[in-house]
Amino acid sequence: MKESVELTILGHKLVIKSDESEEYVREVERLLNSKITEVREKTKAVATLDLALLVALNVTGELIKAREALEDVEKRSGELSELIERRIS
Repeated sequence: MKESVELTILGHKLVIKSDESEEYVREVERLLNSKITEVREKTKAVATLDLALLVALNVTGELIKAREALEDVEKRSGELSELIERRIS
């Protein structure tokens, strides 16, 4: 069941509906606001849109790196599984 949760991001209030728990949504809000603060401190971006786009670029880059790392782990896991199977046989 979708729950409504009021968030504050970049000083803007936003009400969303989510199938996730409020605790999860609050964690997403906390992480996003943390990323915004991090980018704001490292750049001279003052415009809300510029700041939001820079955060989106950073988070997207992190997502790509995490996916690549997961693919590497899955590949290595498969290789190790095959090695174990050969040793057992």
